[in-house]
Amino acid sequence: MGTKRFRTLRLWHNTLVMIWAVPFVVLPGVIVGASTGRFLLLEVMSGLCVIGLIVAIVRDRRKRCYYVMEEERIVLVRNEERRVVEMEDVVDASLVDRAGARAYLRDWIDVGTEALTKAERIDRFTHYCTVDIGLTSLTLGMGRNLIDQMPISKSDLLLLRLRTGEDLILSPAHVQEMIEAIGRRKIRGSSAQL
Repeated sequence: MGTKRFRTLRLWHNTLVMIWAVPFVVLPGVIVGASTGRFLLLEVMSGLCVIGLIVAIVRDRRKRCYYVMEEERIVLVRNEERRVVEMEDVVDASLVDRAGARAYLRDWIDVGTEALTKAERIDRFTHYCTVDIGLTSLTLGMGRNLIDQMPISKSDLLLLRLRTGEDLILSPAHVQEMIEAIGRRKIRGSSAQL
């Protein structure tokens, strides 16, 4: 079957939510400034918008990942870090949306037997995912709800379950294609063992 490289999604949802919010945040400052002649509120609101945009851009760009599907393994790469997952260790791979990934993670954190902190378990789950699944929100959940309703958010993640009990969330640009490649390699591997 050969080697296939899957690039990850690069979504700018946090940045877009901030861009959409800028007019609503700045508007009160414009109104107060125009009516009183004092533009301090406008300057403060504009400063907050700039800080919010910078934070959103940093959050959207923080991870650079890709996945390499080889005959007997999947290589997960994040920045300079690599992790090899043998195909025989993969239980299954399935489509999941962001709300489902959050709910799955909350359940998975509570059932874990490893002596890891909650933050370490979250990091392991999302380590190779470039999509913000909404665990932390700068918009008090309003942006997360908006993003969850977008059509592209319905099935853009891959849940990879391993025999070790560990689960990973991945964000390949072509989710269905990667799931099919994993399924073909698993079938091929099981028929080779017979």
